Amino acid sequence: MKKYVRLTAAAICVAMLAGCGGSNDEMPQMTQEETVTSVEVENPTIQTVKDEYMYSGTIQAAQTVDVSGKLSGKVAATYYEVGDTVSKGAVMYKIDDTDYQNNLKSAQASLNTANASVRSAQTGVDTANGAAMQTQIENAKNTITNAQTSLDTANKSLDDAKIALDKAQSDYDINKQLYDVGGVSEDTLNTYKNTLDNAQNAYTRAELSVKSAEDALSQANTNYNLLVNDTAEENLRKANDSLNSALASQQSAQVAVDTARQNISDCTVTSPISGTVLTKNATTGSMLSGVGYQIVDLSSVNVEVNASEQIATSVKVGDAVTIVIPSMNDQQFVGSITEIPPGSNADGTYTIKINIPNEGGELMAGMFAEVYFAKSTSNNAVIVPRDAVMDDDGAYYLFVADGDTAKRVDVTVGIDTGDTIEVTSGITISDKVVTKGQTYLADGDALNIVSDNGVEVEPVTEATTAPAEGEEAK
Repeated sequence: MKKYVRLTAAAICVAMLAGCGGSNDEMPQMTQEETVTSVEVENPTIQTVKDEYMYSGTIQAAQTVDVSGKLSGKVAATYYEVGDTVSKGAVMYKIDDTDYQNNLKSAQASLNTANASVRSAQTGVDTANGAAMQTQIENAKNTITNAQTSLDTANKSLDDAKIALDKAQSDYDINKQLYDVGGVSEDTLNTYKNTLDNAQNAYTRAELSVKSAEDALSQANTNYNLLVNDTAEENLRKANDSLNSALASQQSAQVAVDTARQNISDCTVTSPISGTVLTKNATTGSMLSGVGYQIVDLSSVNVEVNASEQIATSVKVGDAVTIVIPSMNDQQFVGSITEIPPGSNADGTYTIKINIPNEGGELMAGMFAEVYFAKSTSNNAVIVPRDAVMDDDGAYYLFVADGDTAKRVDVTVGIDTGDTIEVTSGITISDKVVTKGQTYLADGDALNIVSDNGVEVEPVTEATTAPAEGEEAK
């Protein structure tokens, strides 16, 4: 349905002088023309509005790493160029590993020799108290047993010799008494004397046999104790010493093998992160001793701004921040505060770091960024264009269209963004707020609404003329 607006104008009656004549009394009076102001109107909107501070900064990569190997040498191959995308763990380049392969072969040979020495030494430990030693111990035990048997036999012979000696002595004594009284002959006495001498000699020999048997038993015990307590322990100690020495050599050889293998592994250099190749220094066939590649991770980026103390004390790590990139047609991104320093810079500002997700890779290092910190936020705020609200010495007001008439409304305001302003009281969203042409209005002025919420209003003009005498006004 078309919308029509009536324009009202004063009719001007001009009396013609007869022959350009007529008296002045016959000239009708001119009525004053009514002022009509063309305006545009809009309904207020409901929005979330923020009172923000803007700081400028430059986009930086969240992470930039130098890819370098642990070893220097001739580059055997490279696999990426500047601008290529790489994944974490991707092989970037390789160092010629010929010398390290030869080192590994030599180290492995030494390890094999060391392993053989360990096996031999272990055998020595195992046999230190093995069958041969046990045989010696058993023989020593048998020697003790035999010596004890010999001693027992010698003691028995000594006892028998003592009995024979005592009898021979008694017989001699008796016959000596008889001889003294003439009871026996001298030959008979001499016979008993010879028997006594023989018994005495036999007893002496028996004593010597006992002493010899005791010495043999003592020596057998000494030999046994020496074999069990000293020789076996010494043999075992020597065997263990040999084993420990072999194990040390084996460990040293193993370290050499492990080192050679690690060197070979280090000849393959991988990327520690996923990202994009920023620079490449590695060239196939050339010597390299430093950084081979530089990788930049742009999956998220950072921007640092030097903010005031007021901002630094009103935000916290984790707060969301709006970032605008002017070079991308003021495209907005949402980042989060990751770092607020505990102290200020020399100029009294605080360097706040914000991280911005960049999965799509739109943001590039070096881009200029505008960072907006919200001082306060108002949800479900009634918002009108900033120019619609005027200031009369601190008293704010605006005009609303009351039909075709301007109505001044005093309002209170809230957050002012520069383009829009929050109206906290005085109007509702059903009011038609004058957004253009309001500068020339006064309360009660007639309005010609030419646009309503951006939709052009088609005007219709209807002239009002003064009726002829006797006619009704049309």
